[in-house]
Amino acid sequence: MQTHFRITNLSCEACVKLSKSVLRDIPGIEAIDINLQIGDSFVEAPEPIAFEKIQNALQEVGKEVTKISK
Repeated sequence: MQTHFRITNLSCEACVKLSKSVLRDIPGIEAIDINLQIGDSFVEAPEPIAFEKIQNALQEVGKEVTKISK
């Protein structure tokens, strides 16, 4: 199951690496894709991941996140 979201304040590859690092700490996430140019991102997990977990993890490292409905 994929959860789609947008990170609106990515400015460099280091931001992407940091974002991926905190998302990997969320149990169940198996794949992460983050597009640096437009911020569109998703995580994939066998079970649904609460968007609030994703949002909280990224906000802790200063990233702004909005959910994309798909």
